[in-house]
Amino acid sequence: MRPRGAVVGTSWMRAPWGIAFDRAPYVRFNIVLDGHCWVRSSHLERPVRLAKHDLVFVLPDTAHALASNPATPAIPIAKLMPQLREQWQRDGFPRRVRAGDALVLHGSYQFEPTVLSALSGLPRIFSFRGARGRDSTPLAAVIAALAAELQSPAAGRQVAIDRLVDLLLVYSLREWSASNNASTAAWVVAVRFPALGRVLSGMHGMPHYPWTVAGLAREAGMSRSAFAAAFATALGRPPLAYLTEWRMTVAMNLLRDSKLSVEQVAAKCGYGNAFAFSSAFKRTVGTPPSAHRRRARLPAS
Repeated sequence: MRPRGAVVGTSWMRAPWGIAFDRAPYVRFNIVLDGHCWVRSSHLERPVRLAKHDLVFVLPDTAHALASNPATPAIPIAKLMPQLREQWQRDGFPRRVRAGDALVLHGSYQFEPTVLSALSGLPRIFSFRGARGRDSTPLAAVIAALAAELQSPAAGRQVAIDRLVDLLLVYSLREWSASNNASTAAWVVAVRFPALGRVLSGMHGMPHYPWTVAGLAREAGMSRSAFAAAFATALGRPPLAYLTEWRMTVAMNLLRDSKLSVEQVAAKCGYGNAFAFSSAFKRTVGTPPSAHRRRARLPAS
C-alpha cells in the first residue's frame, strides 16, 4: 500500500448535518470519536450507522456521504472546508454530545499502486465496529495516537501521521478479515486455508526461489492438480501467474526504495538476467524498470 501524504482532520458536527465526499483518486477513512452518524453511498445496499469508535474505509473513486441521519442532505466537503479550518484553529471541542452530533476524524492518503495490493478484492466501501469497549487494543491505541497528533502537533508530525495511518490500515484489515464479510477478498480466503497459507508464505518470503507448480504443491501437501485448482479458485489466477505478480510487486518497491541496480533487483526477484526481468516487468507493469524507478521517486504532487 505504501500510504503517504496522509491528510487528517477532525470535525465536530451539530445535528442536523451532512458532508458529501466526491470521487477522488485516494483512499479515505472516517472514524467516529464521539456521538454517531450514518454513512451512505451508491455502493452500499442501505445506509450504515456508525457509533463511537466505528470506522469506515472508502477505496479510490468512491463517492459517499456522512450525515446525522440517513435522509439529511449532504453539503460537499469543499464548501465546508472554511468552516472546518476555523474549527481546527480553536482549542478543543464542545463536551456535550446531543442526539445526532458527532466528532469525526477524517483522513485521506495517496498509496503506491502495486501489481498485488491489499485493496484487491475489497468492497468499494466497508465499515466495521472499531475499538468499542476494548480500549486496550492496538487499533484503539493507533486511533488515540492519531487524535493526539491533531491536538498537539510536534516535530515530525507528517512522518508520524503517515506511519500511524499505515498501522491503522493493517489493524483495520485484521479486524475486517475476521468478519463474515471478508470472503469477498481472495487473499483473505487463501490465508484462512492453512495449505495455501503455507504456499503464500513461501512465495512471499522467497520470491527469488525457482518455484514450480510441483514444488508449491509439495509445500501445500497436495497433489499437483488439486493444488493448482484450489489455488486458482481462491486467488483467481494460476500459481505461477500469482508468483510473477508478487515478484513484480517486490520489484516495484525495491526500485522505489533501494539503490539496487536493475540487475540486483532482478536477482532478488528470481530472474537470472536483467533482460528477462525487464521484459517480464514491462509486460506486467506496463513500463520498463528504469522508467518506473524515475516516476516512483518523483515528489508527490
